[in-house]
Amino acid sequence: MKKIIAALLAVSVLSCFSSCEKENTPDNGRIVVNMMYTTELPEFEKLVETTYPDIDLEIEINMEATIDGESERRLRNGHGTDIVTTSMPSGDVRDYVLDLSAEPFTDKYQSGIVQSTMIDGRSCFIPTPGQYYGYIFNKTIMEENGLDFPEKASDFPALLEKAAGMGVGIGEDGSLFGINSAWFTISSYFLGIQIPDFLGVSDGIIWSRDIKEKKSSFSEKMQNCLALDSIMVEKGYFNLSGLDLNGNEVPVEKRMLDGTLLAVYSNTSFLNRLSELTDKYEYEMRPFLGENGNQPWIIAQPDSYLALNSALSDAENADKLDACERIMSLLSTVEGQSAFIKDTSAEHSYLAENVPYSDRIPSGIKECADGWFIYNIRIPSNVTRYFGNRMVAVLRGDTDISTALAQVDDYYINGNESIEYDQTLIGVVDEDMLYENYNTRLGETTIGNLVSDAVREATGADMAFVNGGSIRGSLYKGNVFGSDLDVVCPYDNMLVTLEVDAETIRQMLSNGISGFVQDNGIPAGRFLNVSGLCYSFRKPAEDGSTELLDVTLPDGSPLDESRKYIIAVTSYMAGANGYFNNNGDGFTMLNVFSDEAPLAENVKLISETEYTYAGALQYYFEEHNKEYISSGIEGRIKVIG
Repeated sequence: MKKIIAALLAVSVLSCFSSCEKENTPDNGRIVVNMMYTTELPEFEKLVETTYPDIDLEIEINMEATIDGESERRLRNGHGTDIVTTSMPSGDVRDYVLDLSAEPFTDKYQSGIVQSTMIDGRSCFIPTPGQYYGYIFNKTIMEENGLDFPEKASDFPALLEKAAGMGVGIGEDGSLFGINSAWFTISSYFLGIQIPDFLGVSDGIIWSRDIKEKKSSFSEKMQNCLALDSIMVEKGYFNLSGLDLNGNEVPVEKRMLDGTLLAVYSNTSFLNRLSELTDKYEYEMRPFLGENGNQPWIIAQPDSYLALNSALSDAENADKLDACERIMSLLSTVEGQSAFIKDTSAEHSYLAENVPYSDRIPSGIKECADGWFIYNIRIPSNVTRYFGNRMVAVLRGDTDISTALAQVDDYYINGNESIEYDQTLIGVVDEDMLYENYNTRLGETTIGNLVSDAVREATGADMAFVNGGSIRGSLYKGNVFGSDLDVVCPYDNMLVTLEVDAETIRQMLSNGISGFVQDNGIPAGRFLNVSGLCYSFRKPAEDGSTELLDVTLPDGSPLDESRKYIIAVTSYMAGANGYFNNNGDGFTMLNVFSDEAPLAENVKLISETEYTYAGALQYYFEEHNKEYISSGIEGRIKVIG
């Protein structure tokens, strides 16, 4: 079942089904073709409509995350666009986008980029013009402090060490370098550092060919790929805090703008944005450097990929399909690419034919662009994402490099349903839901409410109780991937449902607030986030004691003293690991498992479910896949005083 859902969710990244197009046909009889994009495309629209007067191209503007998420939502509700836009081409869309292999315009693109997005040997996507990726330095700080730009790879950590010693380009956390995170940016960085001395030379070219045919492995060639990054992380110059496929706790844009970050890895679009936002600093982009005198390289990546909705193949949509094919053909010309580049400020075209460069190519990488030392990642996008994920795990100390590379090899060769789900876009949240400064142990939070609601819905309980110490991560506004759920709730304690009375509920809540203040200043993880009821308590007195003040149902009515309630908690809280050495967080009033402590009175085990907290979140996202996920502060928990 999970595999089917994951496939559908990945499919839904690309909005596919178009059901209302005839209603959008204007009185002038022109064929309306619609697509989403992140910016207006006036030059390209004008070119299309001038070249083909019978076509009306309509662009709906959305953020990248919104495009992917809104496409998903519309698909589930029976709507979609004609030209499908995605930042994450996926093989799971084989039944939802058209095969473009026989279309002449597909052959006009560089073969490597088209082959990297093939589905079962079929060409389904064409790339739009894109961005260059490289190191962005605060040039002003560099020049004012006599710091030299690195000339070889090992110069980079040496530069950071020198700047740290001078106290320039450094933040309070001690870091001087960051990644402007998104899944491709993170993954491309760890591949990009391999280009000059490996991927860009003969051995790497052979490896790239063999890896595509699964005749080679990551383990064979990349054991030392994190040598320099390990040094930077160990010394604190590279802060990994919050760095994953969909979020970053280090505010790299803000810190580049206020001069507390010396360098960041990102793209030309980010460089241009920095330059537009401040006159205080000047920034410069530089390429990846080797250690052995090899040619520097930059990475390029399309801003997005375009496909055609499979619904266009219906006989009644023949005219619209023809219009869409003509638009794709026009985009696949130098004239079409030039118009698109002018609209999007992209720098790099993927046509095999030469397209004149944008005048915005940064001087620091122009030599690479002029010499075509531009690396296009040919590894499938899902494998690229997983490689980046594993490299971050190594740098965090969660695994070693040999194990991580073996995991990438196994996933690439054999596939893995769980990993595939981790990298699947499962939904979109419309606000940041943050775990920070132990906030889920101190009061009501949006992330605590979301997890609690998910647990209650997944188990069907009247009420759900989530100990705050089990929530360890945030969800950020925009796309949510399957792996994000394990970051939010990493523990594998299983959920159980219990039948309890009102007094037991009050005892639970009193225990939950009893660790509000600890000797070490860290609030205890036993604090309870709730769904299905509300409670208030008084802040600790001088002796550290807390007082439970009120417990009500969400409508404000009191608990029914004569009723039994079904509640959802973890087996850990119910005594599965006993209660010695602080196991069970002191919830002895719920004990139904441990023989080492008295069994709870007035408590009955109803069910042992198949869900963890993360599993409950997965269920919740699957059940609410037609909507944006949101969670507000509702007054469930009130702290008095």
